Amino acid sequence: MKEYKNSENINNKTENKSAKDIMTAATNILVFADNTEKSLRDKLSNRGFDKETIDSAVVKLKEAGLINDARLIRSYTEYLADKKLYGRGRIKLELQRKGFDRELISESFEDCVSDVDFEENCVKLIRKKNLVKKIRDSKTAQKVNAALARYGYGYAEIKYAYTRLLEENEEE
Repeated sequence: MKEYKNSENINNKTENKSAKDIMTAATNILVFADNTEKSLRDKLSNRGFDKETIDSAVVKLKEAGLINDARLIRSYTEYLADKKLYGRGRIKLELQRKGFDRELISESFEDCVSDVDFEENCVKLIRKKNLVKKIRDSKTAQKVNAALARYGYGYAEIKYAYTRLLEENEEE
């Protein structure tokens, strides 16, 4: 019977050590950068932790507020819209590439982009890339359309930008 109790104690010690090790590893990962729940799970799995241990660690980290995908979606969306000048479609694609849950993206996306003026961003992007001269010619305008579509802009936003920029050039 003593052997059984000793082996039980050893198992408890290794479980506690494993729980402590995973929390240390997780916090070390989170210190360097915010991670999505999926990316943190992948990184911990790559370090050799089992799924059950990862699940319990993720729950604890969520409760502590160290993992918050909704907050990350908002900040990443703002970055993509303001700095990269991406349109709605490209932002959604980038969020999916980053590993955010599709359901969470669809729930919070419209709220995240409610303050963004995508028509104005499309105008800024055309100016930034020096494409104003190219939108006058029909052959190069098609290439600009394709480029703007790859940036995630819709037809209405591109049309608005073209109209506005062409009117501004006529005034000059």
